[in-house]
This record gives sequence, C-alpha cells and structure tokens, in this order.
Amino acid sequence: MTTDVVTVDDVAAGSADARGIVARLLGRAAGRGGAWLGYALFTLVLFVVCFVATFPHDLLVQRALLDATAGLPIRVETAGGSLGWSLAYALDALKVRAHEGETEPYLSASAVRIAPSRLGLLRGNPFPVGIDAALYGGTLRGSLDPRPASFAVNATLTDVDLARYTGLRPWLDGTLRGRLEGTVTLDGGGRGPAAANGDVHLRIPGLALEGGKIRGITVPDLHFTDVHANGTVKNGRMEIEELVADGQELVLRGQGNVLLREPFGASGLNLDLTVTPAAGAPEGLRLMMNMLPGTTVEGGARHVGVVGTIGRPAFR
Repeated sequence: MTTDVVTVDDVAAGSADARGIVARLLGRAAGRGGAWLGYALFTLVLFVVCFVATFPHDLLVQRALLDATAGLPIRVETAGGSLGWSLAYALDALKVRAHEGETEPYLSASAVRIAPSRLGLLRGNPFPVGIDAALYGGTLRGSLDPRPASFAVNATLTDVDLARYTGLRPWLDGTLRGRLEGTVTLDGGGRGPAAANGDVHLRIPGLALEGGKIRGITVPDLHFTDVHANGTVKNGRMEIEELVADGQELVLRGQGNVLLREPFGASGLNLDLTVTPAAGAPEGLRLMMNMLPGTTVEGGARHVGVVGTIGRPAFR
C-alpha cells in the first residue's frame, strides 16, 4: 500500500513548480508592480505548502481520539502520522486497548490510510471517510460515516490471519489457526446507529485450535473445514440466521439474536446452539459435551442456550 506523504524534497519541487506557474500567469504583467505581485503570490503559496507540511496534525488526531473515546472502556493509540497531498491521512500503526493497563490490544492495524470525501469537504465535513489498513496479514477496506443523521458502515475483511491475533491471550492459550474474511454493511437511514439496518457475513475456512486452554480448562484439539455466520441487523438487533461449524471432531448449528448495546460487552445474547459429536470425535470430547448445560437430543447432540451478555455469557 502506498500513501502520498509530504517530504522536504516534495516541498522543494513544489516550490519550483509554483514559481514557474506564477511566472507564466504574470508573464504579461507590465511594470514593476507585476513583478512584486508575482513574488508575493509565490511567497504565499510557499508559506501555505510549508504550513501544511509542518502543522502538528498528529497532536490534533490524538486529541480527537481522546474526545471520541471519552467515557468508553477503550483507548486508541497511534504512531507515525503524516498528511498526504490528497488530504489522506496515513498512520504507521493503530491499536485499540482497554482504557486501563497495558493488556494485549483488542485490535492492531498497520499502514492505516484514512481518506476524506472530497465532495464532503466542499460541504464542510470529511465524511464519509475511506479506510484502508493492513490487519494481521490481511486487509480491511471500507468507508465510515459516524454522523447520526447519515450513519453508514461498509467494510470488507480479507485474509485476516487469526494466528497473529493476540487479543484472546488473556482467555485462550494454544495455537489458533484460520483466515477470517467477511463483509459488514450498515445504514442508519437517517435515524442514527441504534436504528441501523444491514447485513453481516463472516467466514473462517480452515479454523483450528490445538493445545488449547480456555481460562485454564484444557480443550481437545478442534479442526473445522468451514465456519461461517450470516445475519441481518435491524433497529439495533442482530439476527443470526445461520451459524455453522463443520469439523472433524464436532458439528455446530445455531441461530438467535444479539441486542447491540454500548459498550459492546453489554450487548445481550439469546442464542440456540446444537452441538453434535462427529464420527471422529475422541472419547474425551464426547464426555466433555455431556457435561455441557442444556439437554441431550437425537444422535447424542447437545442443545445449549446462550444468554446473558457478550462480556458475561451464561449457558442453560
């Protein structure tokens, strides 16, 4: 990915170009007044270019992020900001962490490029902004308009390597493999984020967990040929129409809904899952499945309900 970054050489080259343009524009200007006007215009252009190149925009970005995350349980850290000629803003790195402490980041992206809408700038705002970033060996591309009157999200995830993701380390030990891909499309319809409608499609081919422990509890090795989820968002509620995990050791089917709230960890869960041991399931996994809450159904499958919140799920 490349970004248009203002450098000292660019400023020098731009100065020469600007001087030539001024000379051509005023080439027919007669007398001493025309020459003085030409040099004044050249000086003004040079001043504007140098001002843009040296303006402490990184401090403004940090202040804007602090204001945007005020009262939230997260903080956003950035590094290496630079402003391009096209007014696109580039960041070498961006991390989202818990507001307190130095825990593993929830999200870590590099080579982040945020491009304002040129049409929006003519109207006095930068939205919707285009976003392009490298994310755990994959990419995130899309656009975002956070304004309540025109809230919209359009994002595409491609080839995100879960083995590089560190946000689960406080809860999960072991080797996690798989590549995440998906799309998220939301439109507030002029009524804001809480009333947004849209679609969510996620897929993880080749998902595997080996040598795993969840909160200190050993989990048998799990290998899935396909994991995917499809859902729709309506008025702040995400309806999960299809949740599928086809594995060598077990098969999972599910559906339900998530009531989206702020913060995200307080979102309410109401899921119905059916977990069935596959033909190659080891005996230890079968015994563990029998210990799950819920009821046993045909074929030795276990029907489990998940309620509570994303931050504090409960099983029944």
